[in-house]
Amino acid sequence: MGCQGGGVDELAAVAHVLRRTTFGPFPGVAEGLVGRGAAGAVEWALGAKALRPVTPEFDEDVEAGANGPVARWLGLMRDPGAGVHEKLVWFWHGHFTSSHDKVETWELMWRQHVVLRRHAMGNFRELAHAVTVDGAMLQWLDGAGSVAAAPNENHGRELMELFTIGRGSYSQQDVRAAATAMAGWTVEDGEVGFVREDGNGQAVQLLGRGVVNVHDVVDVLCDRPECARFVAAKLHYYLVGLPASEQRVDELAAVFTQARWEIRPLVEAILRDGSFATAVRTRARYPVEWVTAAFAVCGIDDPELAFGTMTALGQSPFYPPNVAGWPGARWLDPGAAVARAMLAVDAPVIREIAAAKDPGAAVFARAGIYDPTPATETAARDMAFALRRDAEQAATGLLALVLTAPEFTLA
Repeated sequence: MGCQGGGVDELAAVAHVLRRTTFGPFPGVAEGLVGRGAAGAVEWALGAKALRPVTPEFDEDVEAGANGPVARWLGLMRDPGAGVHEKLVWFWHGHFTSSHDKVETWELMWRQHVVLRRHAMGNFRELAHAVTVDGAMLQWLDGAGSVAAAPNENHGRELMELFTIGRGSYSQQDVRAAATAMAGWTVEDGEVGFVREDGNGQAVQLLGRGVVNVHDVVDVLCDRPECARFVAAKLHYYLVGLPASEQRVDELAAVFTQARWEIRPLVEAILRDGSFATAVRTRARYPVEWVTAAFAVCGIDDPELAFGTMTALGQSPFYPPNVAGWPGARWLDPGAAVARAMLAVDAPVIREIAAAKDPGAAVFARAGIYDPTPATETAARDMAFALRRDAEQAATGLLALVLTAPEFTLA
């Protein structure tokens, strides 16, 4: 069951890059990059243009309508031309979290999505400023309606603990100061406003510096060395799949600081390092990654079904479970294997696979698996032989096997 087109090692290396920098690899994309190698695939992913979504229809009674926010986003995730930018939109959604479970309208959630999309590969400081006074975030973290005389501390605490400098880098007094300076914002009828009388009028001390308003707070936090380290370490794990060593965090934090909080140089430093190339299948694919890739392999185009499948596996776009985002779970519950395999039943691509000269090779290629383990390759060969009298049944079995194989469920 050999690979089709291009050297096995090159295709496997390119597929690794695409698993980490896109929601694929989608059928045919790795083959289209043959000759560029892994380094060229990185450059392709970095150079891919940011995709622009069409404004969705907002229906509060429908979570995943054909033209709603979820469908619009999933459509961009599965676009073969999507590169690192699209992957970073998802990363920031799990970092600067807000959920429609609490946020009043889809319009507010979509506006925040546009903010994350605008700054996904831009400047972290600008992103932090924009999202901190975003309407969805103000509602999600109880910043809306907070008054300086008796501020709600939730927004300020999470801004420090989860978004910028991390736990243990501040005191309760700092939380109180941040909350006081961040007060005065409102969200009424979907519009963000500021009530001067409810805001702060004099400097308070935050981490040894005076702050008066929310933007002072964001600047103080971004200036802290802990911020560069916190963001660099989290982004490294997302892209590499392994925790960075203290030395590596120091190196990446230095890149980030010297770039004045520009995100792209940090991403480039991570992707071009040798540690990225060798960290193959070091973490589970997140449900949103697995579903998007699996639907492409199966030839399924159904955003509502995709959303339902992601949700069943533990992730729902626009619905993170809490302010910390999705937990660092393994995502590989054995009980979900049957549900994953069921996608193969009546998949639109079955006839194409069945008609292939080598159905096993065709399935592996569609799934972007160019380096199957001997165990997986043997299982596929045995299945193809056992079901050889019914080509479509054999194709279905091969597809189900590949969708649940470690080579596909790991990133």
